[in-house]
Amino acid sequence: MKTKGKRGVLFAVLFGLLAVAFSPAMAQSPYPDRPIDLVIGYQPGGAMDFIQAVYKDRVTKILGQPIASLFKPGAGGAIGAAYVAKSKPDGYTLYFGSNATMVFIPLTKKDIGYVPEDLTPICNLTLSPNLLCVKDDSPYKTLKDFIEAAKTKKMKYATYGVNSGPHILMEALGRLAGFKGTHIPYPGAGPAYVACLGGHVDMAVSTGTGGMVGPGRLRILAVTGEQRYDLQPEIPTLKEIGYNIVVPVMFYLWAPKDTPGENIQKIADAYKKATEEGREEIRKTWPAWSIPSISWKRRT
Repeated sequence: MKTKGKRGVLFAVLFGLLAVAFSPAMAQSPYPDRPIDLVIGYQPGGAMDFIQAVYKDRVTKILGQPIASLFKPGAGGAIGAAYVAKSKPDGYTLYFGSNATMVFIPLTKKDIGYVPEDLTPICNLTLSPNLLCVKDDSPYKTLKDFIEAAKTKKMKYATYGVNSGPHILMEALGRLAGFKGTHIPYPGAGPAYVACLGGHVDMAVSTGTGGMVGPGRLRILAVTGEQRYDLQPEIPTLKEIGYNIVVPVMFYLWAPKDTPGENIQKIADAYKKATEEGREEIRKTWPAWSIPSISWKRRT
């Protein structure tokens, strides 16, 4: 009787364990079942802040869960990327960054806390030019004016980080045009533009200006794309001016490596649907080049 009793208890325990092991669908809720943190490697007020704001409500509605913006600025986006690279690979912590984070920074800096392989691409949201801006009341009315002045005195220019795309393009421009500027890095595009508005630097170089262009604010001297900027099509490209420099900025969503492929696919599909449903409104809000023909990098 005692042996039978022990066997009965043993069978009950085994049955319970098997029931748990073979019923994952009952124990696990479908992704996503809680808010998603979207880590942005720059300060609020810059291009990435504006782009994520354009998408946030639409994607939240599609996924049924809120997207929470988490700003971790510094090191040209590397601090935010490193944070996400070390996060749990479950699809609840994503990184919104530029090609600089995955190309320029890893190639030019050591001990940044991650390598590109630590992050899995989800999708490309948009492609934008870099803008070379001065104060509206600046004596430099054209890029030629700025360059001629820079040959005789040390000009200060602001970007959103050391070895960022804007920093590298200004170094290239200086070599081609024959001047050497003083680079002043800031933790984001917003602070860089504010520094220019305040007269702390002679030029700010970054992406979308967040409404800071216009009378009494900033003036764009040139853009760095293959084609002119939709927002101000009268502004020439560097190539048109005579400098063969093309440094666009591509904005991507990334997840930690080993994030389940089905979760990555859901995020990519949600952003694609948001783009398709709100294409015209998105384009009016963020007139960047690639929104009408947005491309998607999906994990297979």
